[in-house]
Amino acid sequence: MRSHEVIKKRCAIYTRKSTEEGLDQDFNSLDAQREAAEHHIRAQAHEGWVLIPQRYDDGGFSGGSMERPAVRRLIHDIENGLIDVVVVYKIDRLSRSMADFMKFMELFDKRKVSFVSVTQHFNTDTSMGRLTLNILQSFAQFEREMTAERIRDKFAASKRKGMWMGGVPPLGYNVHNRKLEINPQEAEIVQYIFHRYIEMGSTTILVKELAEKGYTTKSWVSRSGKHHKGNPINKSTIYKILCSQIYIGKILHKGTVYEGEHEGIISKETFDKARAISNNRKPNESPLRCKAAHYILRGIVFDEDGYALTCAAVKKKTKRYRYYVSTQAVKKSYADSDLRTVSATLLENVIVDQMRRLLSRPEWTKKVLANPQWGDISDPQMEQKIIRALENFEQLWDELFPVEQERLVKLLIQRVVVTTTKVSIELRPVGMVGLLHEIMPDVKIEKSRPTKDSPITIEIPIKLRKRSGRKYITAPDGRDLSSYRKPKYQTNMMQAIVRGHQFSDMLDKEPDITIKQLAKREMLDQGYVAKTIRMTQLAPDIIEAILNGRQPQAMTLAELMRPFPNCWNTQRMHFGF
Repeated sequence: MRSHEVIKKRCAIYTRKSTEEGLDQDFNSLDAQREAAEHHIRAQAHEGWVLIPQRYDDGGFSGGSMERPAVRRLIHDIENGLIDVVVVYKIDRLSRSMADFMKFMELFDKRKVSFVSVTQHFNTDTSMGRLTLNILQSFAQFEREMTAERIRDKFAASKRKGMWMGGVPPLGYNVHNRKLEINPQEAEIVQYIFHRYIEMGSTTILVKELAEKGYTTKSWVSRSGKHHKGNPINKSTIYKILCSQIYIGKILHKGTVYEGEHEGIISKETFDKARAISNNRKPNESPLRCKAAHYILRGIVFDEDGYALTCAAVKKKTKRYRYYVSTQAVKKSYADSDLRTVSATLLENVIVDQMRRLLSRPEWTKKVLANPQWGDISDPQMEQKIIRALENFEQLWDELFPVEQERLVKLLIQRVVVTTTKVSIELRPVGMVGLLHEIMPDVKIEKSRPTKDSPITIEIPIKLRKRSGRKYITAPDGRDLSSYRKPKYQTNMMQAIVRGHQFSDMLDKEPDITIKQLAKREMLDQGYVAKTIRMTQLAPDIIEAILNGRQPQAMTLAELMRPFPNCWNTQRMHFGF
């Protein structure tokens, strides 16, 4: 009679202990768990169970995390087919998290690996074992959540008593015996920050002063011995310090303030003064996130140092102004950034203007289509269809919603780099295919798809000019860069030109009256009347541009009121036409 062949099953023992206490003993908890598991494996020798020599022991690791060295080795060996059975002393030795445990079960099922608990007398080869396993694991999860609740309750009770409950020590304090003690040298920095902010009300200047004095954030050593070096103090750090009630001897927990066990560094009066200044800043001093507005260059615009330009807005009276702000200026100091801020509207006008110009120029389109990346476009009719479609892009753009404009910009543009002297636009050739698919849905253009997306870079020389407190983007010679802007009617300039012609007509009809007499009769300042009359000498095309809202973006009434050249050609250069 033929004997039944026993299939060999390779068994791995996993052991774990949450703390390192007692691990240095000759016979510790890990050894005890392993001994019990070895005895169980020997008892199953008739079923072909064989212990493998590799040990999987995690001493000093919590069961609530998968980040354990022995667990990682165990998973690696299971995935490589080196283990048939995993044996543990108790289920919670493998994991105390239901989510993590179910991941183990999925892995075991996938690799046909059995799971056995020695003290709970079951294995996952049987349906009863699986049922028992799920029930026990549910109780383990329940116990874990109850423990977490007890810890949270204890934490809240300690906070109510004003106790320091750990974390990064605040600047100005050291932690001794789990209590905050004042660090005299750092306390002086905190006091300096409060007093100087009250005096100046400016974090920008304060950041610069702190950097000059060499002051940094807290330098501290964790309980594990890791050293955390202090960093330069930025605006964010200053605002956190100004808002922290720790410095007046209080502890904040879930919106409620409790009297702390530690001593305060500053008086409540000083704290309240600083908070009042911070809370009462004028709207135009505070950059606001403008969630309602669309920033078509969001996420693709950077300064020359590689820092992203983030979106912000300020509100003056009822008008909101959108900006792109260098994150270098926000995080560090505006003094460290050459660019700082740039008007979102002006920058977007420049970018869109260049896109529209390029796409409406047949010679540029032919140049792009002739690029080897696009493959061979041998059909002249196809080429002409593409050129005509792109020429219509200018009309299409004005009909799009802002969100669609943003999508198209990001389809065509990979990156925009802004410096004080130029704007670099990196165009995606592959984006052209997407655009053509949208404006030519019935035309097949698969042949023109590029094989790779190497960007085409365009550089636009610019000059950042500041007039009347605002920054403008112009060409290096002062001309307006954007010719496709929407009309922007400057009512004050239009009124001044109209009144200038009215006053000039009055003087023609009444030759004996002087400007001084006319101003007195109209109850206006003599200088204002004289300057508006002077505007009648502007070149006709300049006057027409102002009345149509097409004047250069940097042109203001104040500039018109100043003396300007008599020659019309010189006037055009003077005003940036």
